[in-house]
Amino acid sequence: MKILLFGGSFDPPHHGHRVVLQAALRRVRPDRACVIPSFGSPLKAGPRTEARCRWDMARKLFRPVISAHPEVRLDALELRRRRIGFTYQTLRHFRQKYPSAEIWFLLGSDAALGLRRWKRPKELYRLAHWLVAKRPEVPFPRMDCAPFALLPVRPPPWSSTEIRTRLLTGDDTRGMIPAGVRDYIRRRRLYGLKIHRKLRVVLPPKRYRHTLGVTRLAAALARRHGLDAEAAALAGLLHDCGRRFTPAQMVRYARRHRLRVPYRAAIERRAPLLLHAFISAHLARTSFGVKDDRVLGAVENHTLGRAGMPPLDRLLYVADAASEDRDFKEASVIRKLAMKNLGRAFRAAVEAKIRYVRSQGYWMHPGTRTLLRWAKRISP
Repeated sequence: MKILLFGGSFDPPHHGHRVVLQAALRRVRPDRACVIPSFGSPLKAGPRTEARCRWDMARKLFRPVISAHPEVRLDALELRRRRIGFTYQTLRHFRQKYPSAEIWFLLGSDAALGLRRWKRPKELYRLAHWLVAKRPEVPFPRMDCAPFALLPVRPPPWSSTEIRTRLLTGDDTRGMIPAGVRDYIRRRRLYGLKIHRKLRVVLPPKRYRHTLGVTRLAAALARRHGLDAEAAALAGLLHDCGRRFTPAQMVRYARRHRLRVPYRAAIERRAPLLLHAFISAHLARTSFGVKDDRVLGAVENHTLGRAGMPPLDRLLYVADAASEDRDFKEASVIRKLAMKNLGRAFRAAVEAKIRYVRSQGYWMHPGTRTLLRWAKRISP
């Protein structure tokens, strides 16, 4: 008896998952095949979407395969646990249920590369054969101890992460996910669509257009420089959510929530709009449910910045300064430079902001000069 297992978060499921499963069915010819949505991954910060939604979307995606192959079914084994589990537990379950079966586990080459970090890897190698669908941009894992077999299929080049990022940036996902899954995402307002809807209501049209521009540039810069494009897009989407308030309302908000802002008293008197970054980070956490400290930190630092800020923070600082809607003359220069050298673009953005503040006679935050000295050090 042959059993094929296909596990994953399916967050969201896409055409590539279906292509890979169909190829695996042809390769293994199993007597039983189970698609097993995970409750969560011990190695990932997610999945971000509740289990019921991912189950419903997987059912829509795999329905044609299940209709054509009676041996295929969706299995809620890991969802029923209602806690993050490990693959070795799933394999033990099937080994105990089918002690003499030949078990195959289907996974992508990106997951296979990290298999050594999974819980009890030697037991995993012993419990199953591993069928690897190679993505074009990911090398095939070479491990003498793991029984890997290459699945003869060329899956689409996108991933669930890329689709989530495109939904955050407002870009098209047609061709990546079937219409039924796309409609489900739209109805439930998953993957940032709920954020978009709220921002369209509370922000002026010009501010929302700026938000979209920053979100797209942040994602593009993250892809270019090997950073987390999804986190960058989410930070871009929420970076100005606090601009819904007037300056007086910002002061009241910061006081009511006791926000920790450097030189807050001076800011409240002389430049209360600078509070919006700290308010946006607070709203991102409390109103939009963001738990990723990287995203919250980038949102908080996108206006004033701080010496020592991490790469994602610097990226958002640049994206905000140089988005397509910015009409000051240095914006396009910084944007082009950012695609080549993010460090130099960050320094240029800080310098451009200082020149603007001085030219307008505005108050200069005391931390700005420290930020410039640090920017010059890291990008001479």
